[in-house]
Amino acid sequence: MRFLQRLFLNVAGVEVEVCTDNSRYFVRHHVYWGISSGNKNPDPVYQCVVRNLEIMANNRVKTIRWAGHDFKFERVAFDDGMEVEAVLLPLKMFEDFIRFSCRGYPEDHEYSKLVKYLENRSLEDLIKS
Repeated sequence: MRFLQRLFLNVAGVEVEVCTDNSRYFVRHHVYWGISSGNKNPDPVYQCVVRNLEIMANNRVKTIRWAGHDFKFERVAFDDGMEVEAVLLPLKMFEDFIRFSCRGYPEDHEYSKLVKYLENRSLEDLIKS
């Protein structure tokens, strides 16, 4: 089991949960799925969570930096006592996924709001301030 701290960022009116082990930042797949589909608790098998993340990393985002990333479910416990099973996306990967996937969403959608924020910034800027 992995033990993490978590904090909640309000980014342009969109809540983003960021997890940390004090040296690295992650976003749970639940956050990405919630923003992309409105479903914050996707079924791992029925909605092919790992396979869909692999497709994004290997075939859709512009950068090759995520190609071959090992997506896996792991048990995570947070400092507030909550325990979940989740795929942890590196924060930069989450940002790349959001930047890629925003096309076609209305300006008031969470995707569009995050992309606008991420045009010249990173979520790490908020964390470190």
